[in-house]
Amino acid sequence: MNRSFSVRLSLILLFVLLLTACSTEKTASDTDEKKKEPKKETVEKAPTDPEEMVKQGAGKYNEKVKDLEGDALDQEINKITKNYPKGMKAEEAYNRIVAGFAANHQPGFQELEDFDITFEEVEAYEKYKEENEDGEEKKEGPLNVAILLDASGSMAGKVSGTDKMTAAKEALKKFAGGLPEDANVMLRVYGHKGSNADKDKKVSCESTEVMYPLGSYNEGTFQQSLSKFKPTGWTPLAASIEAAEKDLQGKEGNNVIYIVSDGIETCDGNPVEAAKKLHESNIKAEVNIIGFDVDNEGQQQLKAVAEAGGGEFQSVSSQKELFDEVDSNWSKAMHDASINWSSSMDSSSVNWSSSGKGHSMRKVYSKILDSLIDEFGLLRSVKMELYKKEKLSKEELEKLDDLISERNKTLKEYASQKHDARQEELNQETDRVLKLIDEYAKDARAE
Repeated sequence: MNRSFSVRLSLILLFVLLLTACSTEKTASDTDEKKKEPKKETVEKAPTDPEEMVKQGAGKYNEKVKDLEGDALDQEINKITKNYPKGMKAEEAYNRIVAGFAANHQPGFQELEDFDITFEEVEAYEKYKEENEDGEEKKEGPLNVAILLDASGSMAGKVSGTDKMTAAKEALKKFAGGLPEDANVMLRVYGHKGSNADKDKKVSCESTEVMYPLGSYNEGTFQQSLSKFKPTGWTPLAASIEAAEKDLQGKEGNNVIYIVSDGIETCDGNPVEAAKKLHESNIKAEVNIIGFDVDNEGQQQLKAVAEAGGGEFQSVSSQKELFDEVDSNWSKAMHDASINWSSSMDSSSVNWSSSGKGHSMRKVYSKILDSLIDEFGLLRSVKMELYKKEKLSKEELEKLDDLISERNKTLKEYASQKHDARQEELNQETDRVLKLIDEYAKDARAE
């Protein structure tokens, strides 16, 4: 009996061992299978609503590739997409490339949304009414525009195939010719004597001279004044600002200074201090500067000078940009000259200002379109690289092209709608201000 019991026990133990072994083998096998299964990558679905497209911002790799071209771009795309699966459907490929390579359109749309459509005329009108109610009648004088032009040797350098001095002269001729008839203009140049050699530094740094005295604009005389000098020496910017302060002393009206320069002070002066002193003097002139083809160091100094002078700094790097910026300043000068509520209520300044704002708004809109064009080109480049690497069939390639084109079309239409809506708001604000002017004119006639 003991023997029989031992045999049965042995058989039971053997059976248990066999079951355990099978279970262990199965578990090991299951573990191996799990290890072999690839980790499934989750790709976020690309938005179809234009507002969401804009909100999405830049793709993960956009910053890496946005400035690349040709072979360098293709190589970077290949590196980024090498692990994309083969045989992708168009929608999956589209989701991947939007998540990876979409451009950031938020700044452009935000700039359009924040675009200032208000008019200073409204503030001026309220100010005039307040002064008039107090029994005071204050008349603004004419606009006095002092132009300071850098004639140092570096202005002989070329941009856009034209030497900087020739481009500057053409732009300033247009600027001066577009000022109001009752405005006064003056041209002072600096650094036009000696040379930019060390031996001539003293004579060059002392050279700052009025070529066109402050007075009404005469096209022939102004043209002659522009032909009297060439780019020559060093850059006595501070001395020229100090001289401009003396030029404008005792002149009634709005005093504005525009400086065109391609570099920093090189004559040991302090243009920041000079601009601050001028702005805080009884002249109260604004010092605005256009930096023409200026390096980073020069931009920082010229910006500091403009800020100290209560004005603005703009950097341009081509003849076209210079002309555009001069147009902008011209518009502002026209606008400033026309705000004279106590002597007349001329609606032309509002229309001019509205036109200038509309032009500036279109430039913002154009920047958005440029961003969309750049993105469209990039996404199509990624698409072609995926096709070359057999990640897509020809049929899916065509579907992917349709998805990319549809995204571009959707965003363009959205940008157009946003621009048109903002333009309509500007038109309504313009009409409101013109109505205020008309009401004032009626009141003035009644009095």
